[in-house]
Amino acid sequence: MSPFLTKSAGEALRTAGALSTVGLAFVLALVIGFWFGSVLDRWLGTKPILTIAFFFLGLAAGILNVYRIVSQAYQSQPAGRSPAAPPAGADPDDRDLTDDDA
Repeated sequence: MSPFLTKSAGEALRTAGALSTVGLAFVLALVIGFWFGSVLDRWLGTKPILTIAFFFLGLAAGILNVYRIVSQAYQSQPAGRSPAAPPAGADPDDRDLTDDDA
């Protein structure tokens, strides 16, 4: 067994590493937005207006982070092959549906 990874295995690991940060990036953006809004609310005495506003800004930032990470991961895939695509020749009509009635 070779200690070196093939090019496709290395790319797959890099993509998996990038996609594993999605949850952390989303939650962190929400928490930072909520925290910043609550600090401003305490400082300005506008409770809870800025907390709610910055929570939604954090939500938007989290969604944008997820979009950027996922689109960058899909860009690194070889042309014409998407990771979510079904295998060639897999037709939904080929499935055995006899056990679905139970």
